[in-house]
Amino acid sequence: MTTRACQSPETQPPLLLLRLLPDLAALTRWATATGQRALREDPGYALHAALRATLGEHAPKPFALLERPGSQQLIGYCQADESTLRETLASASLTDPLAAQALGADDTAQVVVKPMPTTWTPGQRLSFETRVAPVVRSRSAQGGGYPEIDAAFNSAFAGDALGNRELAHGRWLARELAREGAAQLLSHHAVTFSLSSIARRTFAADPQRERRRTHGGLLPDLTVRGQLEVQDPRAFTALLARGLGRHRSFGYGCLLLAPPGAWT
Repeated sequence: MTTRACQSPETQPPLLLLRLLPDLAALTRWATATGQRALREDPGYALHAALRATLGEHAPKPFALLERPGSQQLIGYCQADESTLRETLASASLTDPLAAQALGADDTAQVVVKPMPTTWTPGQRLSFETRVAPVVRSRSAQGGGYPEIDAAFNSAFAGDALGNRELAHGRWLARELAREGAAQLLSHHAVTFSLSSIARRTFAADPQRERRRTHGGLLPDLTVRGQLEVQDPRAFTALLARGLGRHRSFGYGCLLLAPPGAWT
């Protein structure tokens, strides 16, 4: 059965790449001004909230914050008409001035919007970089609720080598790239790995208590580079638009591409 993500290109808005130059100090000030604990404690959540506050339904998901020496860029994918996205960006300073300033959306000269390729070729090879949260739902944990666990501690990915992150994360990444037959993982290597603190707001189970509450946790945070081969062009476009894994609204799962061999 064909999923909605793989519908004919004629039924989907074009996929656009959006680049912004955020000011993280201004983002911190904006997050503090909101009074929301989750935004103060988790930069990924703050970026998500600022994007939604300024761009609404056209906010990129997935997106990635690239921190290079001397520069910070936010790159994400949006499914929208280019003219509509540009109009939304132009009005961002009116929608939420502080959030727009924090994102760099108020400086239109520095904002980049460009269409992604509409055709990919089966067998086409590309370099990629992505920051992902290699987690899966645990169905064996006591108490139900299916909590998230690192794929390295799930036997479906780690096999008999529980805790072997290199092995399990590679299998997890291969599965994600192969979604709907999109792409094949050829090679990869970890650039960075850490357990990152996150904050999330969820609905309280007790209706008599506050409607939403903030809770924290640790998330396996992996940045990886590698080479892939496109298998199904339509599914690959859908994969770019969807992203990899979970927590895609908060800066994870954005698949950045370059010519083969560009990233080693």
